[in-house]
Amino acid sequence: MNKKHNDELQESILIVDDLPENIRLLSSLLINQGYEVKSATDGAMALSIIKANCPDLILLDIMLPMMDGYQVCRVLKSQEETQHIPVIFLSGLDSEFDKVEAFKVGGVDYITKPFFIEEVVFRVKAQLAATKQQQKFRQVINEQVTERKIAEQELNRSRALLTGVLNSSLDGVAAFEAIRDRRGQIMDFRWLIANPVAAMTVGGTTESLKGKRLFVQESPGHLFDGLFDLFVQVVETCTVLEQEYYYESSSLTAWFHIVAVKLGDGFAMTFRDISDRKQIEITLKKANLRLTYQANIDSLTQIANRRRFDEYITQEWSRCAREQEHLSLILCDVDYFKAYNDTYGHQAGDNCLYEVAQGIERAVKRPADIAFRYGGEEFAVVLPHTEEKGAIKVAEEIHKQIQDLQILHHSSQVDKIVSLSLGVSSIIPDRRSSPHTLISAADRALYDAKLQGRNRIVYKSLKSH
Repeated sequence: MNKKHNDELQESILIVDDLPENIRLLSSLLINQGYEVKSATDGAMALSIIKANCPDLILLDIMLPMMDGYQVCRVLKSQEETQHIPVIFLSGLDSEFDKVEAFKVGGVDYITKPFFIEEVVFRVKAQLAATKQQQKFRQVINEQVTERKIAEQELNRSRALLTGVLNSSLDGVAAFEAIRDRRGQIMDFRWLIANPVAAMTVGGTTESLKGKRLFVQESPGHLFDGLFDLFVQVVETCTVLEQEYYYESSSLTAWFHIVAVKLGDGFAMTFRDISDRKQIEITLKKANLRLTYQANIDSLTQIANRRRFDEYITQEWSRCAREQEHLSLILCDVDYFKAYNDTYGHQAGDNCLYEVAQGIERAVKRPADIAFRYGGEEFAVVLPHTEEKGAIKVAEEIHKQIQDLQILHHSSQVDKIVSLSLGVSSIIPDRRSSPHTLISAADRALYDAKLQGRNRIVYKSLKSH
């Protein structure tokens, strides 16, 4: 056996006998069994050894000089620190009186001399095992008693804390028990507890609400009217209900945030009046919508601006690449717009750009097709899921819309009214390239339209690579 392991498990035995040969025999026997053995030849020496270091078991002879074994055992059993040590009397006395007296003074066993070695070993092992089990049992009992006391203290503390939390909470807190019909279906709920905020919100008190039904047919319109099915779902499916709930009556209009969780055959709920927060959220949402609109809309033409164009064409490029669909782009430029400004003035130029933008908007029919002010007198139209023919058709409709405006432009070298040059291109995007590929192609097509005399549409074919 490993020495370290042996030391950790080793149990100590004290042999008290006035015959050295008995001590040598028993010591040799017990040491071979793995026990730590000490010895004493009289009662006083034994008590001195025990006081210094309590053994796990004592083999005690009755016939000892000056103080016999009975007296030694009485001393041990009278002291709290030694009364637990098991004592096995080992004696040549074989009378019934001696044996009874040994058990009276606290002995746990009695072995008669001359003894059998196997018997001694067996009884020692049995007694040590029994002692160990008793110690474990006492330890378990003590631990359970301690744990129970701690649990009771914690329970009392928790109850006091829970009561304090419930009473001081700014939220409504309540618990309900399900009321079921004969088929086991939930037909209503019964109030179990309600903190002061919950009671005040529904017009009751913490005591008056106990036992009352939550949903009463003859008085509809209460605070939780309309939530019955959701509460049933919480109880029957263990789901957690969390939602914002708007309540309106003649006496109260408010937003509540409600959280309900299953509790036994019922549910616990917290609810908070969030009307102020909700009003702030609504105000912020409106403000954010205004800011988003202002950030994405060109203030002069009232169509989407260049910033929005950059975002949208990148977004649609990725989507069309993923779906392997065509993406088309139209770039438009007002012909001889500088001359228009010089002739009619900047105010008229601004009005012209607004009318042109609105005309382009009218030509764009599908929700995903969006017109943008690209910069200065340039406009762009992004057409997702649109091939060459569809893109040219939209460009023709834009061209017609601007023609129909009949805005006079006597300084134009191509017509007497405002006209557009348009460049069109299409591609099935891939993830290895960028929207710049399509923009460059449409820009080259627009350049060719101007080079060929303006007031026309030019398409540039483009293949992804």
